Amino acid sequence: MTIPVITPDPELDRLISQCFAGGELLRRELRLTEAQAACVAGCYGAQVVPMGEHWYEITFQEAFYNGCN
Repeated sequence: MTIPVITPDPELDRLISQCFAGGELLRRELRLTEAQAACVAGCYGAQVVPMGEHWYEITFQEAFYNGCN
């Protein structure tokens, strides 16, 4: 089995940090490329749901425990 290698993306890191700063927001809708969405899912352990036209709903695990879904 081959494990895909995910290359860190500093621009994506900044975007995620800005959008989820402070930790109050655990779910956001972001416009990303397919590669960026895969990186968010793989690197951050977030649930990434495609919404169409390059929009993705990003949810971090804590949202499920805090009743945000």
